[in-house]
Amino acid sequence: MKRRSSYKLTFFDKHGPEGALRLKALGSALPVLGYGLILFAVLGGAPSPGFGLTGLRFIAFTLVGALTLFFGTVFVSMRAGSIAGDGASHVYMGGASPPEDSFSVEQSLVMQRDYAGALHMYEQRILITPTDVRVLVAAADLYGTHGANPMRAAELYREVQRLPEVPSGQDIYVSNKLADLYLGPLKVPGKALVEFRRLIHRYPGSVTEKHARMALANLKPDLVRESDL
Repeated sequence: MKRRSSYKLTFFDKHGPEGALRLKALGSALPVLGYGLILFAVLGGAPSPGFGLTGLRFIAFTLVGALTLFFGTVFVSMRAGSIAGDGASHVYMGGASPPEDSFSVEQSLVMQRDYAGALHMYEQRILITPTDVRVLVAAADLYGTHGANPMRAAELYREVQRLPEVPSGQDIYVSNKLADLYLGPLKVPGKALVEFRRLIHRYPGSVTEKHARMALANLKPDLVRESDL
């Protein structure tokens, strides 16, 4: 049985991409806090057109004004980052929205080179949501690289292909990854031809078809002829 990792959750594990967005917003707003203190100190202490405040009123005015400007900047930065993320999601993986769960724990384990721990967590996710394309692709990618298990990677990619209504971007990605595995570690180039021809058939007149035809042309002619027998 594979061991469970003793990895402790970090700030980024708990908050995911939202955590990075918060830190970035705070960082961009810190200079504004300094400028705000100067601005409201000058505005509060100066006579007309200022307020000519002194003592505690001056201090309160300066702090409240600077902090309001600071938190307003943080809010605007967060909103801008969120809008940018929404725009990116429109083109992510063939139009599918990026997952709210970005697998930050698994990615953290990969960064620590605990590939077995990350793969174990992916397999647990697959047991719970066996039709989640995001999980299947993420697990297959890891199996095909650091997981050193191209057979399992190919199985998961084929599972994605069998799912109904898979977004075109993911379908194209999976077919190309399968072709790479067949031409590389699995050493069954005939199956790679099937994947390229599948893309040609499914996406006629597209850039995908063009690339698939180029890939076929680059293969050995005798291999292509053999697959036609």
